[in-house]
Amino acid sequence: MSYQKILVGIDGSKQSEMAFSKAVDIAKQNDAALYLLSVINGERYPTTSPSGFGFVDKSIYDSAIQEMNKRLAENKQKAEDAGVKEVHTDVEIGNAKVELAEKYPKDNEIDLIVIGATGLNAIGRLIVGSTAAYTVRIAPCDVTVVKTDLDNQKLDIKESSYPEI
Repeated sequence: MSYQKILVGIDGSKQSEMAFSKAVDIAKQNDAALYLLSVINGERYPTTSPSGFGFVDKSIYDSAIQEMNKRLAENKQKAEDAGVKEVHTDVEIGNAKVELAEKYPKDNEIDLIVIGATGLNAIGRLIVGSTAAYTVRIAPCDVTVVKTDLDNQKLDIKESSYPEI
């Protein structure tokens, strides 16, 4: 079996960059399409829309969306330069766990998710929860959790984008 559609979550952390690098290699090996997704956490509130929920004025997310679109464009270029033929980028607003593990994979028929292991310490995982653990449990496809660099050396999680708790 080979993978045809590979999703990697990009959040700017060292872990997500290693996941991106490994996803590029997997995409090349499988001649697969690579999907780069960044999710900006946005709070929903009750509305009268058919879905029952909406977002606070989305313009408050504009600068974050622009920054992530820039980062994804750079990563797209890197993937194409490395030989990946088809690269898609998306920035979504919502719950990162739900978007990465459930909604986006189903909407795009993803068959492999590559995600960085969380850099949160034990207390942080208890409070916030691990996106990687949630994705492994809930995703409708295979999931690869990246915990090492390209030389298979353990990542220094203290350099993550999360604050120490």
